Amino acid sequence: MRFNLAMCMMVLATSFSAFADNTCRTNSLGTTRCSDGTTYRTDSLGTVRDNKGNTWRTDSLGTVRGSDGTTYRTDSLGTVRDNKGNSWRTDSLGTVRGSDGTTCRKDSLGTVRCTK
Repeated sequence: MRFNLAMCMMVLATSFSAFADNTCRTNSLGTTRCSDGTTYRTDSLGTVRDNKGNTWRTDSLGTVRGSDGTTYRTDSLGTVRDNKGNSWRTDSLGTVRGSDGTTCRKDSLGTVRCTK
């Protein structure tokens, strides 16, 4: 199972939601804007870039590597794990649940809402 862009955005929204509610929405141009002021965009080479100078790229093995040294990998059970001991799993209702208690859900309008 490869780590896809949608899951990457969910993980990023979860990772940066910290201790407050955070919402993210992707517009028709492919830019994801979050209520915490962060924006994410994928360039023509498949690299995700935010407006704070961070980048994430998926390698040939499906591992997402961040410019800050963080890596994200999906295991055989569909759980996303990073190299800092955090994990995220999508339940049967489509809610992403983080090991830190964060939950993210996409509503009918396409807005991802994360809470902790």
